[in-house]
Amino acid sequence: MTNALPVLELSGSPYELGLAHGRALKAQIAEFMASITAVHQANNAYLKVDADSLIALCKKNLGFLDKFAPDLVEEMRGIGDGSGFSLEEILYLNSFLELEDLRAPGLGGRVLPDGLWGCTTFNVTAQASADGRAYIGQTYDMEKYYEKYLCLLRITPQTGPAMLVVSFAGILGVCGMNAAGLGAVINKVTATDARPGVSYPFVLRKALAAQRVGDALGAMIFSPRASGINYQLAGGGAAFCAETSASYYQLLEINGAIAHTNHYVGADMRRFETPNWLSHGGSMVRKQVADGFLKKHSGRLTPDLLKELTRDHTNHPRCICAHGFPGEAETTAFHTVFAVLMDPAAGRLEFCCGNPCENSYKRYDL
Repeated sequence: MTNALPVLELSGSPYELGLAHGRALKAQIAEFMASITAVHQANNAYLKVDADSLIALCKKNLGFLDKFAPDLVEEMRGIGDGSGFSLEEILYLNSFLELEDLRAPGLGGRVLPDGLWGCTTFNVTAQASADGRAYIGQTYDMEKYYEKYLCLLRITPQTGPAMLVVSFAGILGVCGMNAAGLGAVINKVTATDARPGVSYPFVLRKALAAQRVGDALGAMIFSPRASGINYQLAGGGAAFCAETSASYYQLLEINGAIAHTNHYVGADMRRFETPNWLSHGGSMVRKQVADGFLKKHSGRLTPDLLKELTRDHTNHPRCICAHGFPGEAETTAFHTVFAVLMDPAAGRLEFCCGNPCENSYKRYDL
């Protein structure tokens, strides 16, 4: 895949941001919407699901979302009006990681023994880099078909800092940075206390609407979350790796730099990990490899070295630069759909569509 991803220039009220998004990506949103139910049906072999039941499940979050960030609900409404879908259908798209929790209860390891992979994030403080700059980034691993819906949102809101947000068509955002020098990336972790609440794209965008790093962290750890996510946050001279479940959180110690994958590391959080969700040790391998790389190069880490990390194939194909197994369908093959490296203080984002071992990074500035 080439690096020619759609870059949307969005400005105005929350509704106007969404309306422009929906109109610009109308065809992609329609294709994404048409496929998502079938993908959940294919990936939930022991659970009978259909569009109506999945949307009804997502609607349980709507009251929490409206209280937490009514502006983002209005943005979703605009996306729907611009693309010809209802608010509830756009909510369905924006609940894509929360819906992954449906695979987990007591079944995860048996339902998808070859399918449970995930992202690798890294957070590098100024003390660990070669040039005294802080860097944050990740590989983002999903079913390969997600790659077709990638976009970059350059957002100028009516109030608050401008943002550069990586997303998929119809979704508020999956990682990004803002003009206040804050950057955020994530890992999915599957917690036993998943419940109706605030979905992750809302938490991410609320964090990126903050001027101060403490307010961004507060949005992550004090929100009434719907499920478990690990949030990595950098900016304002601080860095955090926050493991969260729906109801609890733990801040991990960062000694210069830290990597995270898709299992809980904190002693307080291990009790929330869903049994059988991790059906192989790939997450543990990626965590060890990435942490080892960051430690080995501590004090000498550069953007080029961090891009090298995103290309690592240890434990191939369940590796940092993830590849599906040969012959797997794009709707089930977990794969690195993009990689990103950010220098939030400089307002610089380097982005690679698809596998970094095969494609190059392209620079975008706020």
